[in-house]
Amino acid sequence: MSIVVFLAFSEQLMRKYGKKILFYLIVLLFLLLPFIDVTKPFSGIILQKAMGNEDLHHIQKLRNSDLLDELIVIPEKVKDKDSLINMVRRINSIDRPLLELLVNQGVKIRLFEGNLTDEPLLYHLKWEKPRGWKKDVTWEDVPGSGGSWLISAKIGASMPGNGHGSINLELHEIGHTVFNLIMTNPDYTKEFQSSWEQEVHEMFYSEQYFINHTSEYFAEMFAYYYYSEESAAIIKLKAPKTYKFFRELKSLNFNKIPRNFY
Repeated sequence: MSIVVFLAFSEQLMRKYGKKILFYLIVLLFLLLPFIDVTKPFSGIILQKAMGNEDLHHIQKLRNSDLLDELIVIPEKVKDKDSLINMVRRINSIDRPLLELLVNQGVKIRLFEGNLTDEPLLYHLKWEKPRGWKKDVTWEDVPGSGGSWLISAKIGASMPGNGHGSINLELHEIGHTVFNLIMTNPDYTKEFQSSWEQEVHEMFYSEQYFINHTSEYFAEMFAYYYYSEESAAIIKLKAPKTYKFFRELKSLNFNKIPRNFY
């Protein structure tokens, strides 16, 4: 039994029955503590442990394989291995200094099958509505999440039309976490804010989601920049200041970002 499962269950009981049940939950926790796995904060195995699988072995040849081994978490048994490998290759395309930043911050990129909220750490989102989605959609229905130390992207849902409209799901979600890290520095915040205000309408003329939210613009531009040379060229043409920011991103002084930010 995972402790996060217990905590998620406890949260639901407290919502239903109020704080009076808190005492009994604490007692129950101590009774169950010897049987609770506190060493496994999320489900899946790191990519390095999956390298014994012949279908994944050639991922070791990627130029950033040492960092990917530490960053990426996958299911113990993967059904769609081709999609998984393609996702890993796209993550490998991110400039090495940014991947190093994520590793140093303790970030994990969870590539999953099933529902987002099957992950015990995200179970509490099961009935919550994500920003910008239709009223009848909850986090259980969306294929990815980012912005914190645990990034999630559904295997096989990379392309638009698979429950999202981003040019690429995994890069977009990683972009959210990079945004939160980079924007801890006021100078970087000011520079990107200026680019967003001047160029968001050129990239997304009538898409309020990006016009209203700086973080969504950053995440999508991050995905555009790293997805392909063709998509990066679109940024260069329509949003040259944004393009310049991402081109120089790998050279920023990441020592200005607080260690263990998450």
